Amino acid sequence: MTVASPCILVCELERDTGWCFGCGRSGEEVENWLAFSDVERDAVMAALPDRLVAIGLPAGGDRVMAEDRARAQKGVTRRQNRRRKRRA
Repeated sequence: MTVASPCILVCELERDTGWCFGCGRSGEEVENWLAFSDVERDAVMAALPDRLVAIGLPAGGDRVMAEDRARAQKGVTRRQNRRRKRRA
């Protein structure tokens, strides 16, 4: 059985709210996602668009914007991130 997930592989929590820049879930929700009932997952899914908007992202999510926000929170620019990848 496959469980639907809102994850877009940008797993970085926003400091003030604790919501993921990628999907809008809290760390606890991500951790327990597979253990949640369908009703619990549906309730979380319904809240995600408003959470994403609250942290300055589009309601439907946007991977590039989420990555940029996560980098900005860390104080890393896209250019610096490319340099780090080249060195590794």
